Amino acid sequence: MSTDIYGVRVLDVDPKELRVRFTVFAVYYDTGSRSHPPVPGDPGYFFFLLWEAARWGRDGGEHGALARMFSVDTMLDYAWLDANARRFVPRVERIASRNHPPTAAQWERLHDFYYLRDGGWKDEDLLVQFDYDVWVTDERCIETLAPGKTWASTIFPMHGDTWTAADAPHIPDLAEPVHRISPFAGKKGEFKYQDIRNLAFSDDGKYLAANTGKGLVWVYDTADWSEVAHTSAGDWSVAMPMWVPGEHVVTLKSYSKLSDPKPERQWAFDVRTGQETTASYQSGHQRSHDGVHRVTPNGGKLGGYDLHATDTLPQRTIVHAGKWDPIQSKAFSADGSRLFLGAQQDLYVVDPQSAEVVDKVADASERLFEIAASPDGSYLAAASLSRKLGYLGPFDGRRPHELCVWRMADRRIILGRQMETFVTALAWSPDGRHLVAVLEPCDGNFGLAHSELAVFRMGPETPPFPFE
Repeated sequence: MSTDIYGVRVLDVDPKELRVRFTVFAVYYDTGSRSHPPVPGDPGYFFFLLWEAARWGRDGGEHGALARMFSVDTMLDYAWLDANARRFVPRVERIASRNHPPTAAQWERLHDFYYLRDGGWKDEDLLVQFDYDVWVTDERCIETLAPGKTWASTIFPMHGDTWTAADAPHIPDLAEPVHRISPFAGKKGEFKYQDIRNLAFSDDGKYLAANTGKGLVWVYDTADWSEVAHTSAGDWSVAMPMWVPGEHVVTLKSYSKLSDPKPERQWAFDVRTGQETTASYQSGHQRSHDGVHRVTPNGGKLGGYDLHATDTLPQRTIVHAGKWDPIQSKAFSADGSRLFLGAQQDLYVVDPQSAEVVDKVADASERLFEIAASPDGSYLAAASLSRKLGYLGPFDGRRPHELCVWRMADRRIILGRQMETFVTALAWSPDGRHLVAVLEPCDGNFGLAHSELAVFRMGPETPPFPFE
């Protein structure tokens, strides 16, 4: 028999407002380590509770609509639940908490297990508990609920999508790529130790450049994702791409610092002519698509970045943490209004004009790997260690990445897809039409020309509502 994790009690039901109020009790504890189940809050958790209530029916009678519509197998498909719960539970608000966290004296009184007996639990006033208002999209979702209804549940908090119709036009549909591109497929040559390391859109979003660290370059026309160039820039070490501002000329150079002597070596390619060309040297590791701002690692200054001098501003050091917190990934919004810096776990939002950190998301992820910003910086795509492997595995010990979308207005992950690969590069087109990810197998076979480009269009779709 499964051990109960939470207890649930209905406090109030308002069919007109399509709202139910719950108290959720933690009824499982590890008193030795003084830990208890995490605080619920995602729509998948509460949708599952509503489905459980529908299975019990009203006063043990006929099953409710949710139980008639969805089988046990469907509800135990947690990937489906993460993606679809928001269709039934669009909003969850925690309105009260009690005994969280427990005091030392309370831990001395708590037991490891609590079981439902006669509509309640022993020492209810001692248990960690929370009150929630939960809104639904149809009255039939709450038709079997009544104040006082109580049950025990083994369901656990998940990480369901919470995007809204207002978000949809501006975020990628991660359900399935609209294009999959294998750059090395059908190509001749020695590709040992080669994989795609970088992506870079031209300023108008017409072209996407991809390159290996050793200097192979591809260019794709984003109108139909046809390959318009495949060439070699020669022998490079840690090659980085950058488009000439406002032009369809892509350059390649090696990792550099502001203190390096000038001039430095650079390769340039004109997509219009299909020929190598010359271009003024482009400094920086990344620049904004408006051509104004560029960033370069600052060496020993807390693992951060410097913003290059502009026509009106001097060189500026971004003091992002006040302590050693090396930046792992970076992304400008296309309009140049924001620079996002991803450390290992923390996310920093910088105003490039002032070089000041204007927002920080502490512990944004167990590990951030790659980030890419929407054109105006309202949304951020991130490849990170998965939040979901505990219930979407197993993956035979492998740790593939999760691809997420953050809504920066409230600093929340609103969309997440569990990948079966690593995500080694991300790019969001400056015209807002596409998100592109470089996917690599997570079986340890790096550098074997297995890179794949996954192109996601904007606008996730919501299937028709089942009650209709």
